[in-house]
Amino acid sequence: MKKTLLLVDDEPSILSSLKRVFRRSGYQILTAGSGPEALELIRVNPEIQVVLTDYRMPGMTGGELLTEVNQQFSNVIGLILSGNADIDILIDALNSGVVYKFLCKPWDQSKIVEAVSFAFKRYYELQESHLPLLGLEELLSRKELMQHLEQWMKKGTKTVIFYLDVNNFSSYNDCFGYDAADQLLVCIAQILMLNKPDTSLLGQMSGDEFVIIMPVTSSDENPQLLIETILQPFRDLIHIAGHDLHITFNIGFAISPTDGNTPEALLRNAQAAVNHSKQVGSTTFPRYFVSMNDKSQQLMVLRNDLHQAIERQQLSLVYQPKICTFTGSIVGAESLLRWKHDSLGMISPSIFIPLAESSGLIDSIGEWVLSGACYQSQLWKNNGLPSFLMSVNLSGRQLQRHTLIDKVRNIIELSGILPEQLELEITETFLMQDIDNSLKQLHEIKGLGIRLAIDDFGTGYSSLNYLSRLPVDTLKIDRSFIINFLESKEHEDLIRNMIKMSHDLGMSVVAEGVETQAQFNKLRHLKCDEIQGYLFSPPVPAEQFAILLESQPLVGVAC
Repeated sequence: MKKTLLLVDDEPSILSSLKRVFRRSGYQILTAGSGPEALELIRVNPEIQVVLTDYRMPGMTGGELLTEVNQQFSNVIGLILSGNADIDILIDALNSGVVYKFLCKPWDQSKIVEAVSFAFKRYYELQESHLPLLGLEELLSRKELMQHLEQWMKKGTKTVIFYLDVNNFSSYNDCFGYDAADQLLVCIAQILMLNKPDTSLLGQMSGDEFVIIMPVTSSDENPQLLIETILQPFRDLIHIAGHDLHITFNIGFAISPTDGNTPEALLRNAQAAVNHSKQVGSTTFPRYFVSMNDKSQQLMVLRNDLHQAIERQQLSLVYQPKICTFTGSIVGAESLLRWKHDSLGMISPSIFIPLAESSGLIDSIGEWVLSGACYQSQLWKNNGLPSFLMSVNLSGRQLQRHTLIDKVRNIIELSGILPEQLELEITETFLMQDIDNSLKQLHEIKGLGIRLAIDDFGTGYSSLNYLSRLPVDTLKIDRSFIINFLESKEHEDLIRNMIKMSHDLGMSVVAEGVETQAQFNKLRHLKCDEIQGYLFSPPVPAEQFAILLESQPLVGVAC
């Protein structure tokens, strides 16, 4: 399809200059000298996809033109080019929801060409996703939202506020650039707008943070169920900038007057609930409670201390064996990170790993873990101990870094470990966030000769279609499926099917969290390849793991 660009300006010299700028870009170019002329051209030329217009024009401003365009031809993407530096005009144009981008005169040729190119990409993405290009007039800015909240609370209306924070949004900026990330935010806002309750209002606090407020009546659903309903469309992948993305949120909520008797207090406490959800790695949507503020202060201190944990030698690695179900021998080990704080003692990984993720420290810490595990594996080999597969967890943020492959290759070369003796474990939730980028990175990792495993399988949004495309060697069944599977025929059938499916795809299977001989026996009967759990050993320091390597096969294997 021919890309058709409409240029609108009341100065003929400007139109001539713009035509020269875009002449080599392969666009079909139409021009108009006024807003009414532009509307008539779009009416008789339905192939027009993008409009670039001046702001200050006689009779109809560029903002008024694009508002009409949005109402009459909602699929057309509009950009404004203006020499007027008035910040209010800029804000109004962008907040109107009908302007894709605001560009200033005098223009930078490369930037204006790039902006129009992204506008055409946006046009085609919207066509592919079948999402209407909604003007987000209903999306409030923070000030408007707080005004509505204040009005309701002054009337004594019981009000709930949901605070939604897009998970790992900074990684989308890093991977795709700011323009594509902005497109993603618009798409998220549109979905929220279409799916929110009629009695609610949607506002944007900052780039990747949204708020939904609504009066609470006796007929309203449970807040947890309500937010799950609002988020239902996000179970599907979103197509942006040529990528299929799985979007998740950290969410917390607060209800007036119990959780705050002023708009500011209610908003602040809803945000505290979000922070609590991030910090404990919760998959639920917690309601605010008073101790969350104390908890937030404590976690702020921990986040600061985590910056210095490596320097202070507070971090260490422990190793949990993976046992072959048929020989009882150690065939692998998962390296796990531990933090012993100088004054607070052992800090749970469920607390400090989310802190490392949210603060960006996970990159340097993850590199330290990978390096330490590889060196330790090679040390055991040099000491004549039996060889095995060393597994290291890879965070989603690491997987999204373009420098990952070079860092992994460098660590392998420096440590001396054979690539085939190293396995990287990745959680399926992170894989599904951007399946296309994940596939690219995983294939590059496989190209180094390293094995790959999907960790915590079954806890995210599994898709057999995508699972069959992943270059993965091992699937790890999450411990939540193992705990009570002997008491449930459905759970046993589910695990049986997971094992068969994995074997059909050429993958080996590891069951996590095995604690009893009966669980082991049944998993062996179901042809599970390996088990990991306290039945044989908890995670132990390197010295104790060396003893386990010398004591094979381990006690407890059924005949």
